Amino acid sequence: MGGSSNAERTVSRDGGGAGYLEDAALEDYFEGTEAPAYVLTNEKKGIKHEDGDGERTVTPGSEYSAVAAVTDERVLLVVGGNHEGSGRNRSVSLPYTEIRSVETKTGMLKSRVTLTARTSDRYTFWQGGREDLDPVGEYVEQAISYWVTVDRRLEKAREHVSTVESNLEDGDPATAETAISRSEELLEEARQVAADFREGEHAMHRRIAQLETRLSLARIRTHWTRARHLAAGAEAARTDGDYLEAYETYDRSLSLYERAMDLSKDVEYHEADDMAAEVAGVEKAITEVGGAPLRSATEACERAVEVADPDAAVDAWRRALEESHETLALVLRHGNVFDGDPEALRFQVEWAAQKLAAAHGERAEQAVDRAESARKDGNAAAADAAYDEAREHYDRARRVAAEFRSPDPEEYERARDELPDDVAVEASEAAV
Repeated sequence: MGGSSNAERTVSRDGGGAGYLEDAALEDYFEGTEAPAYVLTNEKKGIKHEDGDGERTVTPGSEYSAVAAVTDERVLLVVGGNHEGSGRNRSVSLPYTEIRSVETKTGMLKSRVTLTARTSDRYTFWQGGREDLDPVGEYVEQAISYWVTVDRRLEKAREHVSTVESNLEDGDPATAETAISRSEELLEEARQVAADFREGEHAMHRRIAQLETRLSLARIRTHWTRARHLAAGAEAARTDGDYLEAYETYDRSLSLYERAMDLSKDVEYHEADDMAAEVAGVEKAITEVGGAPLRSATEACERAVEVADPDAAVDAWRRALEESHETLALVLRHGNVFDGDPEALRFQVEWAAQKLAAAHGERAEQAVDRAESARKDGNAAAADAAYDEAREHYDRARRVAAEFRSPDPEEYERARDELPDDVAVEASEAAV
């Protein structure tokens, strides 16, 4: 933003004389990078203040001046050595967001600039001589426009940040993401306006940075909350034995944790240590999930070996085969994630298939024995049911053998085909 500076007319601290403030320099009133674009002074007229109670003029002491500093942040009015009051300098600060309008007038002997605040207070500053104050008025008007534009965007951004914080309190990080995106857009718009107003870092940027810090904290909490939700979902999948889902969900959780941790490096986040501890827990869980399928399949096979009851053996070997086969598939597709040697697992799958087929075969033989006993006892219905059960187990054994090519499926097919279709009971038993 333009505006010529006559800041060389700024009063300074060197002990008194016309045009000076009481034991202070104007620069003492400036904050941070605040810089004046125009500095106006008068030695006698001072500043007129009008409000609902009337009007009054505050004039400088005999050896001092009144100063109006038009900076990039505000209009600062200072009356030096006002002996009608405290005997010290008196000042009023009018940020551009609190100024409603500015008027300038150039006269023959003096000129004036009048500022109307949003409270309806009016401040008039006189400048001796035929001074053209229109550029001052134009600068103030433009500054008001820039500052109000930034302020409105920051106010809207604050509302969105408040929404983020409320959503996080309610445990709804997904909705918070939308509010964060809108806040970021508004902050970027504010940054652009600030850059157009004045180059370099200045008060607008400081206000934007303050809200950016608050938004950064909200981003951290959003990523952290989502990471926690995902970690909980991953643990549930892990408990259900869905190891690929568990790994992928843990991995997404870890990514969000890492984003939160990266953001926390730029701010003093008081819970960073707690978050780091949770990250370590997720990393450990990912490592454990990588070995879980192989461990679970191996344990299932070990349990099946210990089962003696034929009925229970079928279920145990079915479980062992399923887990071994699933583990092999995971290793073949995601060998960089899951533990296990493919060749060893292929052997384990074939071995479990043989055991399951054998368990079905044993159940079928037991059913045949019951069928023969029922036939000899003349119980045709029981014999039929037992033979049907035998056929079912031979069929299951054959399907397992055919699917996993271990053992020979024809062995079970022949055994099934040898079973009688019609049950002929013993005559002596049938006659009874």
